[in-house]
Amino acid sequence: MKLVSKPTFATRPSPVNYPKLAKRRGIEGQVLIEVWIGAQGQQLKQKLIKSSGAQILDNAAIAAIKKWRFSSHIVNGKAIAHRVQIPVRFKLD
Repeated sequence: MKLVSKPTFATRPSPVNYPKLAKRRGIEGQVLIEVWIGAQGQQLKQKLIKSSGAQILDNAAIAAIKKWRFSSHIVNGKAIAHRVQIPVRFKLD
């Protein structure tokens, strides 16, 4: 399945919620999630590529991304299944 550098969205993706517990404890990190997307833009699966080191952040990133709606990836006028990698950064201001 082809890895595409930039995801295309059917609707604007909702922001990822920073878990309150992680915020309170000062836990930060970056998660890298790979999403497999079918020809019609439906999510087939989400895979954790790089953990933030904190499961609470990894789970929050996956939960948010599962709600996102992607659109088809068109190559030569044909919609193809593809995958994208999405970094999610949890940083306290």
